[in-house]
Amino acid sequence: MTVSFSVDRSRKRPAVDSAVAGGPASVFGPTVSPRERVGRNVKDRVHRVTTLLCVVDWTIAASAVFLGIGLRVWQRGELDRYIEKLDTHAGPIAAWVLGGALLYSVLLALAGTYDPSNLYRMHFTVRNILQSAVLWPVLVLAFVGLVRLDDPAPRLGVLYCACTLPVALIGARIAMLGFMMHPRVRRATRARLLVVGWSEQAAHLREALASDLGQLREVVGCVPTPGGRFRHEPPADVPVLGAFSDLARVVGPNWIDGVVLADVNLPAPEIRRLIAFCQREYLDFHLVPEYFPVLGSKLEATSVSGVPLLGVSRLPLDSAFARMLKRGFDIAGALVGLVLAAPVIAFFGLLVRAESPGPVIYRQTRVTRGGREFTIYKIRSMRLDAEEGSGAVWAQREDPRRLRVGAFMRRTNIDELPQFWNVLKGDMSLVGPRPERPELIERFKHEIPNYNVRHSVRAGVTGWAAVHGLRGATDLRKRVEFDIYYLENWSLMLDVYCIAATLLKNKNAH
Repeated sequence: MTVSFSVDRSRKRPAVDSAVAGGPASVFGPTVSPRERVGRNVKDRVHRVTTLLCVVDWTIAASAVFLGIGLRVWQRGELDRYIEKLDTHAGPIAAWVLGGALLYSVLLALAGTYDPSNLYRMHFTVRNILQSAVLWPVLVLAFVGLVRLDDPAPRLGVLYCACTLPVALIGARIAMLGFMMHPRVRRATRARLLVVGWSEQAAHLREALASDLGQLREVVGCVPTPGGRFRHEPPADVPVLGAFSDLARVVGPNWIDGVVLADVNLPAPEIRRLIAFCQREYLDFHLVPEYFPVLGSKLEATSVSGVPLLGVSRLPLDSAFARMLKRGFDIAGALVGLVLAAPVIAFFGLLVRAESPGPVIYRQTRVTRGGREFTIYKIRSMRLDAEEGSGAVWAQREDPRRLRVGAFMRRTNIDELPQFWNVLKGDMSLVGPRPERPELIERFKHEIPNYNVRHSVRAGVTGWAAVHGLRGATDLRKRVEFDIYYLENWSLMLDVYCIAATLLKNKNAH
């Protein structure tokens, strides 16, 4: 992931001390001629494309409003009368069409539809179109009631328009995909990045940019650090475009839009000269940090009284509203789950008691949010003396300690149904990192980097790692990676997906 420091190109560049910047030619060779940069500003090209999309959307929205009004008039059986008196209705119809389309376009813009970062994110655009289709009639009906408009599109006509708008706009966006995906358009809207040095993070960045259609950046080459050194050798398909001292001669012919510093061990004076060069040549400067292996996608540059700080920004579940939403979802899901699971728990409880006399419900101490310990409830699936000689250990595939009915329960997750009670009590969530035992955590936190980050949220009955088969005796480091991804990318839909996947998958359950 990158931390971006974009240059404000609207301001006059302050003078840079030649001792710092290295002078116009002494460090990076001859500077780029302004004439070479004309027409190469990728941000201007992206804004032209988004402006085109905005105009197309407004035109389609106007046509959809006109169609909605026409459908309502036709449904009322008054189409012939409106056609005969079109000259008297032309003004009101034009006001409805132009004003309604403008309002819809404003709603789309306010939702971020035309932000460059969302240019190729079709799912984001469709979501905004549907959300705007819900908000649009509310605002229009409020306006209609305020000024008491009845013609040419009374209240029911507004609802007709609210149906034609999303259908027309989504259809238009799908039709525009061919234009958006044309190689020339893709090349014109993608910023070309030059990497200084090379590292594992730079390789990960390159792969992420290449695999994400919504990213408007691509790595086109690299240069070594001063002295011609690379800490890590770049892949064979990443061209080395020149030497560090020849940056000025490299960025022009290769149409470079931004520079990424991958080797943060570069001496501070060299970094300052590199930043000064990027400011002088209208290039964005990016830094790939090496000291934030955890929650890296949430790194953010902030400023406190003019002092820049680099750190982890707020996570999705740091929001009070998000936490309340998740808790409400948990309570509703736990109540439904307990009602549906009660007869299943009773039936398998009888089977457990018949095979192995003793308690049916198994209680064990686990750890949840903030390191708090709690008692987890499960239907007992193993013998009563399962850990007498071994102590706390993970369950293994084909574990000989299991009961006969226990093997089936663990494979189908039936033994975990009593955990709905833990969710209702607030010890757990429906979705989150799997809870672990305190004695195992004391070992894991020293062996697994960033292990305790997973305790930033409540433990879950299921989770992002679990639905990908990372449960039981699997790679713990990989599980932590998936848990961190969940923390950084939480949404209610992600929880819904995890629950649905849990019902359909039983991967690595044992």
